[in-house]
Amino acid sequence: MKRSFLLLALAMGSLSALGQQRMDLSLDQAISYALEHNAQIRVQSLEKKAAEKVLIQNIALGLPSVSMGGNYTDNIELPAQFFDINQDGVIDKLQFGTRYNSVAGLSVNQLVFDGSYIVALLATNVLRDMAADSYEKATIDVREQVAQAYHLRVILGENLTALQATLANTASTLKNLQAMQGEGFVSEDDVDQLSIVYHNLEANVANLESQSQIAEQLLKLQCGMAPETALHLTTSLENLLVLAESGQALLGVPFEVQNHIDYRQLSTNRKGQYLNLQNEKMQFLPKLYAGYGFNRQFVSESANVFDPNGVSANNATFQSWNLSAQVPLFSSGRKIARVQEQFIKLQELDILLANTENALTLQHAQARADYANALKVYQIQVQNVSLSQRVMKNTEVKLIEGVASSMDYSQASSQYQQSVAAMLQAANNALNKRVALEKSMGAYNLQTLE
Repeated sequence: MKRSFLLLALAMGSLSALGQQRMDLSLDQAISYALEHNAQIRVQSLEKKAAEKVLIQNIALGLPSVSMGGNYTDNIELPAQFFDINQDGVIDKLQFGTRYNSVAGLSVNQLVFDGSYIVALLATNVLRDMAADSYEKATIDVREQVAQAYHLRVILGENLTALQATLANTASTLKNLQAMQGEGFVSEDDVDQLSIVYHNLEANVANLESQSQIAEQLLKLQCGMAPETALHLTTSLENLLVLAESGQALLGVPFEVQNHIDYRQLSTNRKGQYLNLQNEKMQFLPKLYAGYGFNRQFVSESANVFDPNGVSANNATFQSWNLSAQVPLFSSGRKIARVQEQFIKLQELDILLANTENALTLQHAQARADYANALKVYQIQVQNVSLSQRVMKNTEVKLIEGVASSMDYSQASSQYQQSVAAMLQAANNALNKRVALEKSMGAYNLQTLE
């Protein structure tokens, strides 16, 4: 019975493993995947499509519209008119019409001139540009978010690996020290002190494992992946660091604020506001409309009004066309005030545009300085790791030889762990500052994460 249960459990576990999707993912692949599946990207992509539909709607406003209509009426009792026909003082009741009648009609309406229509068409193009700018902004943001999440996951993995190696080495040293204690060469205090170091390392490993899992879930979220997807990150820390150092080429790229997506978005908004101003001016112009109507009426005393042989059956066709105009004459200054309001808002955007240009230039200069400094700090931390590792190994030899105490080893081990953590943090910072430098360029086609 136990054997059958074990086989069943193994089978279920195999099916679960087969059902779980496993994905090998480099940094470039993670970004490419996110640009298709990230929720923010998908929403902005739909916004672009929606803008195209708005364009079609606005174009249709100036094209002919055709409608058909009809009705069928049963006059259960005809309306009456009362007259003294014979002038004899007696009011006579007169009823006109037929009991049944039906009218079918076709009407065509066409906008001849409306200045607001022209402005609306131009505004639709601005709306489309806004949607395109928002989509590009989303791609730049998502690339940054995915890159940062990928960096963090790799850095935590490397930190975990280094800490596990230190834990294994400390476990070996502790075992040797315990053997030496059994022979009376080492005091119990030294063994206890090293045991404390070992248990602290165990706790740190458990904490890093948890942080690594959270970082992986964050990466999946940014990429738009299912949480149960099993990830294997294929871009190593060494390759990422080569990528970080290659970012120095960006320091020589001239910054053009007009290419920055934030500047372009604000410029597009200004175009929209300018069209708002023009639309208010158009309200002073007349509007012209043309129309045509075709109608056919059927009447009869029979319920089937379309039967030509019915009682009092008859029909008639009538048609007409019309041209109408609306000419604004006086609005008590309301339209003038609206024009002035839109002009003031346009001036506000001009001020913001100039301020944004200065702010983006300063932001890019700050990003360049931050990246250069982060890269320098990382290089210094690499040297510190090499030195602290050498100190720890020398202290370990001295501990075995009885020249150094376990407290000395504890301090050397702690110093090494801190230097490794600082180096990895500096590496992560350098990578993120490189991405931030790319983002400060503000254009999708300037992104060089590959």
